[in-house]
Amino acid sequence: MPFKKIVFNAALEPLAAPLPSAIAATIGRSIARHSYLEWLLGQVLYSLLEISIKQGRKVVRRPEPRQYVAAVQGLFAFHKLETGFAFDDFARALDRADRARDALVHSVFMRDTNTRALKVHLVRGSWALAVDPDDVDIDKRDQWPDAPVLERALLARLRDDIEDAVKRAEKLQAHTDKLLRQLHEQRRVNPRMNRRRGER
Repeated sequence: MPFKKIVFNAALEPLAAPLPSAIAATIGRSIARHSYLEWLLGQVLYSLLEISIKQGRKVVRRPEPRQYVAAVQGLFAFHKLETGFAFDDFARALDRADRARDALVHSVFMRDTNTRALKVHLVRGSWALAVDPDDVDIDKRDQWPDAPVLERALLARLRDDIEDAVKRAEKLQAHTDKLLRQLHEQRRVNPRMNRRRGER
């Protein structure tokens, strides 16, 4: 389907009243799930860096999805951890999840003054990334579709993008924890793998 560029609609104006409760609840759940995703990503990175959560929160800021995945892959290689995890798919899933969250957090919620029925439209704000209601192409960051109506299908699509990344991040965290436990056990029983003894 061809990507539509924005067409200015003079009838759209910012929605000053609170969002309808069903829409607000769905948006809130999606944002909360993305926050959980951020926590999962931090756990993976801090574990691989072998630092505490407190240290990680002070000194590590999560990079862009592809940079994050490259960092995790680099740390897997540093620790000599072999894995068949689908990192390329994970990077794409993270990108979609971030774009979904940004669309909900940074867009302006608008209403069409030409219609009596309240239909909430998403209009790109200053910091919002583009979200195509039909398909997300991560290479088309500078384009934006006609202001989509925030209907059930679009909300579900945005939610599913976040949930997909959450499921993949949970798998990565469990996989990373398992490999690191095995590594730490090897270090415990094999003096040659104990880096602390070599530093004395």
